[in-house]
Amino acid sequence: MLEARAFEPEFLARLERLVLGIKRARTARLGQRTLGRVQGIGIELENFKSYSEGEDLRFLDWNAFARLDDLLLRTYRATRQVEVTVLIDASASMGVPRADDKLGFALLLGAALAYLGITENDAVRMVSFAMPRGKMRLERGIACSRREMYPQLKPFITAIRPEGPTRLTAMTDLLLSERRSPGLVILISDFLVAPSDYEVALGRLVAARHEVKVLHVMGERESTGDLREHMMRIRDVESGEIRELALGEDAGARYRRRVEDLAERLRDFCTRRAITYVRAFGASNLDRILTGELPRLGLVV
Repeated sequence: MLEARAFEPEFLARLERLVLGIKRARTARLGQRTLGRVQGIGIELENFKSYSEGEDLRFLDWNAFARLDDLLLRTYRATRQVEVTVLIDASASMGVPRADDKLGFALLLGAALAYLGITENDAVRMVSFAMPRGKMRLERGIACSRREMYPQLKPFITAIRPEGPTRLTAMTDLLLSERRSPGLVILISDFLVAPSDYEVALGRLVAARHEVKVLHVMGERESTGDLREHMMRIRDVESGEIRELALGEDAGARYRRRVEDLAERLRDFCTRRAITYVRAFGASNLDRILTGELPRLGLVV
């Protein structure tokens, strides 16, 4: 199962290198606002930059001026005070196709995000959601804020199993009923629901003043749709409905178009609502997703 890799030394070392790479590439300057963080001067010296007319003279480094005859400003990392919630869809659709291990892939990415948040001393909680027997259930891992607490997430992550239908609005309503302070919410799901369900769910999270991020996960086979011309019988793992299909020679291309339509509609909605959308299709793309996509979620600043 892919989620077990989240605690292997090699994977953790890769996350450490990712954190260092993000921090080296950081270009934020003093006074700029970062969503979900409390703006402030902070006490940790970050870097120096050339002085521009109109900037605060209190942060001039006079020692540097005496040595270099150049006006330099000290910049600091802003103090952060944010709670990060990583929501993992554990509905039955996350368990198929079985060969894709889509839920394991989602849990691996969720654990990586939790680790990145912990390195920034944020309070991070992983929460799985499912609706067995028609009742929405949230399962919570421990809240972690220090790196040494990360291994304690392992029993929670490895115990999650897919079951029940996907109901994002029901999950959001239950989560918001806890009346938590606004924070950073990352929703990891295959989003195999009616668009109205995810639109209402994400809209309510934004209305509650959370900073919302979406990680759209699909499996390798599921997203590529390697279908050939034949008759087949399929069963919906969430509803139990059985259908017989006659696949034509263009079935694979039509299927892939439907997958792209799903992703494009979700991404467009997220763009309109200022929600960061990250596409994570296929575990074989893990390296690219880790280095190219996860940094856009803004857990390391």
